[in-house]
Amino acid sequence: MFKNRGFVFGLLISVTFIGLFYFTVDLGEMKTALIQADYRFLAPGIGLYFVSVGFRAIRWQYILAPLRRISVLQLYPVVVVGYMANNLLPMRLGEVVRAYYLAKKTPINTSSALATIGLERIYDGLVLVLFAVTSLLVLTVSNITEGVGAVTVWTLSVMAIVSASIFLGMIVLFTLIAVRPSLSIIVYKLIDYFPWQVRQKIKDFVGQFIDGLQRLKSPKNQLKLLLLSLPVWIFEGGMYLVLAYSFDIPGRFDPHILIIPVILMVTAASNLITAVPASPGAVGPFEFFAKESLLLVGIQSGIAGAYAISLHVALLLPVTFVGLCILWIGPGSFSNLTKGANDQMSSRSG
Repeated sequence: MFKNRGFVFGLLISVTFIGLFYFTVDLGEMKTALIQADYRFLAPGIGLYFVSVGFRAIRWQYILAPLRRISVLQLYPVVVVGYMANNLLPMRLGEVVRAYYLAKKTPINTSSALATIGLERIYDGLVLVLFAVTSLLVLTVSNITEGVGAVTVWTLSVMAIVSASIFLGMIVLFTLIAVRPSLSIIVYKLIDYFPWQVRQKIKDFVGQFIDGLQRLKSPKNQLKLLLLSLPVWIFEGGMYLVLAYSFDIPGRFDPHILIIPVILMVTAASNLITAVPASPGAVGPFEFFAKESLLLVGIQSGIAGAYAISLHVALLLPVTFVGLCILWIGPGSFSNLTKGANDQMSSRSG
């Protein structure tokens, strides 16, 4: 599962975007911006991020409830460890580590846990697309994107529509499987073409995965999932907003309230791109798209680049440190956790 091929592929993607970032930013201006930044905003910004992690734990508790009732206090460190693993492993393999870690601490199996995490990612995507559409509408009406031309705005609009279609399509597919388990018969028939040595293991995985989709059985549950996803991104977006004050980015807009749709756009663009498999922590794609979002509204490349780098460091380092501390305090280690997740998922594929 955690093979060198995936690491190399992710590394190539990250190196590509790091190169694009490097060649499209004013390095001198970025250095000056980093030196002159007011880093007093880091602490409250990081605090907001950990609040958003708390809302992730609340949402996960709701998704897991049909399988087993688990307290938010028990889920919070599991979420933190999952994000720590995503920051240290390529290809978003931290999601597998998080599912395995939950399975170690509760009776929920890894496959079902992985399905619930997949639901989280789908609803995250929907909220981020909502952010993108809202910000584009507001910024277009306010003429703040007038200087970049209609083609760029049109391209971003098409990307938002395509992204929304993908996430909605996944919800429809998973909902059909959850509501009509008989549809899984098609999947099981396809599995019959696999070698007999791994056939039953794959069927067990699919069955347990379907168990994790139970929250999709009613429109009411799906609406609640969407509503529970909003505070996750409102508070994380709040971190993005607070750190923007370190570089006086809000002061560059008149009226200042326009910074809100700008931050919504940065939040959406920099996080939607992390769905693309990359190196640990999505280093490269995140910085490039966060910077490009600010360039779209007239922020100088050096300031935009400095903000993007500082923001990503603030997102990666604290949660990684806390996650490692959680593992250090409790039984086990990151290497053992990674090996266990790797062994379990490898056994599913033979």
